[in-house]
Amino acid sequence: MNLFFKIFLIFSCSVSFIYSQQNAGLAEEFTKLEDHLRNPKLTEEQKKKNFESNMVSSVRSTLSKRFANPKKELKELKFQDLQTERREGTNSFYVKYKNYYFQYLFPVDPETYVTSPSEEIVLEKPEGLDLGSNAHKEEKKN
Repeated sequence: MNLFFKIFLIFSCSVSFIYSQQNAGLAEEFTKLEDHLRNPKLTEEQKKKNFESNMVSSVRSTLSKRFANPKKELKELKFQDLQTERREGTNSFYVKYKNYYFQYLFPVDPETYVTSPSEEIVLEKPEGLDLGSNAHKEEKKN
């Protein structure tokens, strides 16, 4: 019986050792895949395409809540119709489309990932409003 127990113990240890060696490669593979997905290496063209797609879809999504017939109103929307500006060092963007102004905050870099904004503010500029330097100052009375 003692001999049987020793053989069983040796067999169990060798099987578990071989099995753990096979799975060690799986953990390494998982880590490499995760690193690759979290830190994609994109060309400038891919970054530009991601950015343009994210901006257009964000504006479409935001304005679709404001229009009665968004498919018709936004059918022709293209990136070339937008003016964009990034706040330096952040994922915060200012966008202008016609008389609409947007501020978007993205959870990740919209050049690298396909994403939607986590925060959005939309303002509609009234027709005829002059946003020049003295446009909103109160007149002083003497």
